[in-house]
Parts: sequence; structure tokens; C-alpha cells
Amino acid sequence: MKPYLLMFMAAVLVVGGCKQKPPPEEPARTPIRTDFSPEDFGIGRKHTKDPACNREIDLLLDQARLCYGYGSRPATECEALQSSNSHKIGRLKNSSRCSHS
Repeated sequence: MKPYLLMFMAAVLVVGGCKQKPPPEEPARTPIRTDFSPEDFGIGRKHTKDPACNREIDLLLDQARLCYGYGSRPATECEALQSSNSHKIGRLKNSSRCSHS
């Protein structure tokens, strides 16, 4: 083989090996869901034996649904509201007026 041909092949390999790889693509982010229906949050279910307690619980659930639904408030604020309302719902479900009818 001719020396210039070997040098040409070596140069091609060196130049080809030095080519920078493109940066990896970032995974597409899933858009935050904002189309929650009342049923997604359990609104309208029979939570307790007392209809008035069920309405109170549905109002608390709907507050959280609306917070997440419009996306106008930060997720941390909605999470705090949902946690607070969950504690209130737990107290309602365990109260004597809601557990007896």
C-alpha cells in the first residue's frame, strides 16, 4: 500500500473520531393536568351516613380540585390546602354527628 494512502486513511479516522456527539435530548415534560372532574376528587360520593356532612366534605374536596384545576396557584400551595382539608375531612368522618344518622 502506498504511504500517502495510509496517511489519508489515518487522517480520515482521526477526523471522524473527533466529531462531537450531539447533546442528549431532554425528555419531554408531561404537562400538568388541569382538567379534573368532580368525580376525580370523589365529590358526590357517600362519604358518611349524614347528607349534611357529605356536602361539607364535598365542599372541601372541591376547594382542592379548583386549586389544581386552574393552575393559577403554585402546586405547593394546592398541596398544603389539600393536606389541610384532608385533616378536616378526617375529623368530620370521625365526628359523632357524621358517623350516626
